[in-house]
Amino acid sequence: MTGYAKIRTWFLAGFAFFAVIAAATFIRNLTWEDASYGIVNAHGVIERLEELSFQTKDAEDQVRTFLANPDRHDLERCLLNLQRARDLAGQIESMAADNPAHDSPAQRRYTRTIRDLVDRQRETLAEAARSARPEALAAALTSLDSAGFDFNLRSAVLALETEERGILRDRSAFQDRTAGSGRILLATVVLGFLVLAFVGCRRILTDLEERAAMERALIAKEEQYRKVVELAGDAICRTDEQGRFTFCNQAALAMLHFDRNEVLGRSYLKLIRQDKRRQATRFYLRQFGRRQKNTYYEFPIVDGHGVERWIGQNVQLVLEADKIVGFQAIARDISERKRVELELRKNRRFIERIAATTPGVLYVYDLVEQRNIYKNREGFAVLGYAAEGIRETPGLLYKVLHPDDLPLMRAHHEALRYAQDGEVRRIEYRARHNAGHWVWISGRDTPFERGPDGLVNQIVGISQDITARKAAQDRLAYQANYDSLTGLANRHQLWTRLQGILRRGSIDNSETAICLFDIDRFKEINDHFGHAAGDEVLEAVGGVVRAELRATDVAGRLGGDEFCFVLPCADDNEAARVAERIRDRLSTLAFGMGSGSTFSVTATFGVAKAAPDMDAKEVIEAADRALYRAKSAGRNRVMVEC
Repeated sequence: MTGYAKIRTWFLAGFAFFAVIAAATFIRNLTWEDASYGIVNAHGVIERLEELSFQTKDAEDQVRTFLANPDRHDLERCLLNLQRARDLAGQIESMAADNPAHDSPAQRRYTRTIRDLVDRQRETLAEAARSARPEALAAALTSLDSAGFDFNLRSAVLALETEERGILRDRSAFQDRTAGSGRILLATVVLGFLVLAFVGCRRILTDLEERAAMERALIAKEEQYRKVVELAGDAICRTDEQGRFTFCNQAALAMLHFDRNEVLGRSYLKLIRQDKRRQATRFYLRQFGRRQKNTYYEFPIVDGHGVERWIGQNVQLVLEADKIVGFQAIARDISERKRVELELRKNRRFIERIAATTPGVLYVYDLVEQRNIYKNREGFAVLGYAAEGIRETPGLLYKVLHPDDLPLMRAHHEALRYAQDGEVRRIEYRARHNAGHWVWISGRDTPFERGPDGLVNQIVGISQDITARKAAQDRLAYQANYDSLTGLANRHQLWTRLQGILRRGSIDNSETAICLFDIDRFKEINDHFGHAAGDEVLEAVGGVVRAELRATDVAGRLGGDEFCFVLPCADDNEAARVAERIRDRLSTLAFGMGSGSTFSVTATFGVAKAAPDMDAKEVIEAADRALYRAKSAGRNRVMVEC
């Protein structure tokens, strides 16, 4: 900074200082006026309080004078005093509200108390004075005395006077302090002016000496800079505004494998590989046009030995009098780094090809962000989505999961957070396909990356579509547990479910009813009409039973023409009613024969109720006894075990 600039800075600082002093003086005058107004207002309030006390006392004295010697003029003077006291109370309240110094809870309470007391005295005495009856006036005085009017009013007036006198003291003390600060401000202004004048003169005297010293230092720094540049380990070059070299240090010449005479005056573009020259030209023209002070750019060059190498270059604009006169570049050989980057890209492409061609869904899932950070293309195809048609967002996996599998997946992910390295956890779940149906998926996950707390943050896994396998398992399970002809549970499945129903009934203390039935003379149907007709009858019986039972009921085929159904939470009477409905529907069915004739079937039912301590075998035996009794009674009926 030159001496002139420093002097200007000092004078600007002095001007700012004097501006602050002037603002402080102005604020002091405002606060002085506020304090003066507060003092005048407080004096006015005190004067009106004294006059108010006199008016209220004089009003009562006028009433007492009237009682001693009735004279209507005394009553008129009493009313005038009451009105004057009321006006004074309003003035006191208004003055206290207008003055910010009076704006306190105590002031407001005292002024409100005085106003209420004056209003009460006025209402009491004015009403009695208008009647001009001595007994009414005496009663009014007695009422005021018994209410302690004089004492309360004097207390409020004295308290308010005390507050006002405190304000007087505070405002007077504030004015004394303000006057003292004004004197200090005046002394500061004078002293500051003297200091500013002294500093300005001194800077003017020393400006020439400083400028000469700066010129000598600049010459020394330029010489030192040249030596440092020559000995620097980085390649340092300078060009003119046309891009022709004007200077290269020894490191630059060694990197380029050129002599100084071969480089100076030559355009930098001649060193850049031909296919990159246009791109480099656009880059540096953009820096020149936008006047960007610093840029970084990487490009390949061909050195004096014909060897290609990559250069990373920082370029600064060289300015003189705000005009661009050239560029200065600091460059390094980054060929080795470029070679490593190329190898990394090749390896990355190789890994991506492996991941893309891996059978199944390969993914990396972030347990904290709840989203896939990588998934191969198979991961989108398995659910019917295109890779570019879906955006991976937090919680997307949980949105496509089957609601029944949500707790399972959350528990799976929570367990993986604490899993050991190399530990593999398996899970099977359902996810919604883009077409709307559910797809069964089997996954195997293992820890991939941990956070600072040691817990697993990311997992890597592979999953496969097992919908076909699940469907095959379901078909096998159905074939193992259900009768293919009637669609009812087989003996093993019926027995297993009956045991579970009895256990629940024992725990819940609920009733369970069971019914055994078989088709009357089924062997004769097979003998006369053939086994195809018998199968048709069995299939029809299964359909009737399924139609008549509830979703919670269980029905099964024990073998041959023998059937059974179980009613949880029902007694034997309910089971008997269901059996009657089934029997009635069976009697209405007609089965055709190849010759065009038809035949019908009937069934016999035995019903029993499970006692609390009975097992499945005992309940079935009880129903079997009832069935035997029904057959003995003539078949085609329902019998309940007693």
